[in-house]
Amino acid sequence: MNECRYRLVTLYFLTVIAALPAHAEVTGKVSLVSNYLSYGLSQTQDDPALQFTTTWSGESGLYLSGWASQVDFGERTDTEVGVYAGYYKTFSDTLSLDAGVAQFLYEGTDISDDYNYNEVYATFHTSLLSLGLHYAWDYFGSGAEYTIVQISKKLPVADWFTLTLGTDYSLTGDENKYSILGESDYLHYFIRTEKDWIGLQWSLSLHETNMPESETDEARAVAGIGWEF
Repeated sequence: MNECRYRLVTLYFLTVIAALPAHAEVTGKVSLVSNYLSYGLSQTQDDPALQFTTTWSGESGLYLSGWASQVDFGERTDTEVGVYAGYYKTFSDTLSLDAGVAQFLYEGTDISDDYNYNEVYATFHTSLLSLGLHYAWDYFGSGAEYTIVQISKKLPVADWFTLTLGTDYSLTGDENKYSILGESDYLHYFIRTEKDWIGLQWSLSLHETNMPESETDEARAVAGIGWEF
């Protein structure tokens, strides 16, 4: 069943590529972050990570995006790759929608591809806030459903920098199949500043969760530097 799902997602990606016009815009970014956090939890055991993103965007709103990052799960899995196929629609100056499907792949050791999974996502952007939903039906290959709800607000601060405030709630559908460090759900909240300077993108963020503090889920500050092309 999982192999069939992966084939369907791959077919969808190829369909999106074929639908993109020849003059689709291509962008990319290379970044170095002091810690790779996924919804507040470190994916690198608090070590730095090199990350790469590239996106093909068509005038119709269809896009295909690729993502790669270093990870460290403690068993030699060292790379996460994400492929996104989606559609971005602007309804007005104050309302837009970003929705699609993603596939996450893992490399590094024989068991790494056991973690592969698909998800669907949708985010509404309004003048007040952004509201997002992510849903996976076989999260990290565990057979458990997994849902994430996100809320954030981006605030330009004069010409100096951009400030983002956000929170997200993660919930596993079956704690016996997949638990979040022993929990069935948790909250993550953050504040992030971003600034373009000397041709580079600089960021600094603070993250906290409502989980019991330990070596893997304590509050964190993350710094990042990126180059767009």
